[in-house]
Amino acid sequence: MLWVQVFTGPWNRRNLLAWIGVVAAVFVTKGCLFDQYIIPSGSMEPTLHGAERGGDRVIANKWLYGPRIPFTTVRLWDWAAPKRWDIVVFRSVEPDAPHPVLVKRVVGLPGEKVQIRNGKVFINGEEAPLPDDIKDTVKYTTEWVLEKEVLLRQFLTLAKKNEPLDILNPRHEPVQQLYRDMRRFHPAVKDRDVAALTLGEMAEMCRGLSRESLNTVRHLTLLSMPRMVYGIMDTPELSVVPGDHYLLLGDNSGASRDGRVYGWVPRDHLLGRVCAVWWPWDRRRDFTGFTGTWWGMGLLYGGPAALVLWEILPRLRRRGKKTVRP
Repeated sequence: MLWVQVFTGPWNRRNLLAWIGVVAAVFVTKGCLFDQYIIPSGSMEPTLHGAERGGDRVIANKWLYGPRIPFTTVRLWDWAAPKRWDIVVFRSVEPDAPHPVLVKRVVGLPGEKVQIRNGKVFINGEEAPLPDDIKDTVKYTTEWVLEKEVLLRQFLTLAKKNEPLDILNPRHEPVQQLYRDMRRFHPAVKDRDVAALTLGEMAEMCRGLSRESLNTVRHLTLLSMPRMVYGIMDTPELSVVPGDHYLLLGDNSGASRDGRVYGWVPRDHLLGRVCAVWWPWDRRRDFTGFTGTWWGMGLLYGGPAALVLWEILPRLRRRGKKTVRP
């Protein structure tokens, strides 16, 4: 077990207490002060890149809204209230969510009536102007907008199985065309991992695919998508944000499963406000002025640097003592 001690140091009481202190500091920092998260999906494109494009690493300020008990949604006390257009990290309200921790933007505040119309957000009947950094890239939708990548992947999945679908009428000409294309492309995809294919690979494999089949796949995919209702329908239960709740939406509106589907998010589910992208290096970005201060930069990069120094310095001192011995 000597190799373990290369990382942990000697197994003695002093070193044990030091490690307990490190673990406690990490728990307090991650639970109450700051934490880092990887963006799981493309729902916040182009503001934040999801896992499909490497996954931005963001820093969330957990102290701003009030500290919480680690690993729970129980907040010890409340500080500042979330503001409209804040980008926040939160626990999903869906029990079977594929990603239990999500990142979205605050759009609707407690007590407000929210309506999405013609790509714009109306709060209590008045248009809510978008921030300057997203006004040219974000347009909120009331239905799904399926990108070509999604449609091609769905078609290739069908072609790989190459089986008729009970939901489709086999006498309908567009369905017959889809089945012909499924049989035609089946040999090329039957032994491939469709989920791992890039957009370029799928486009090359689907060369010659009929528009009619792709359109049928679009309608078929839309049937399987959940309906968007919150902030869209005019009934009070679907348009008025309850007290201590928020409507959270993704910037990639046409492809974002967000509050329009699962509804209002309780404040206790909000883990913190995203203040910066810290990795990858070429996508570093500050959303709140956090990195414009010496203490902000210290918290952002000082923690990892301190842990590295914590491990390196004792080893350097031990090496130094060995070299000076006669």
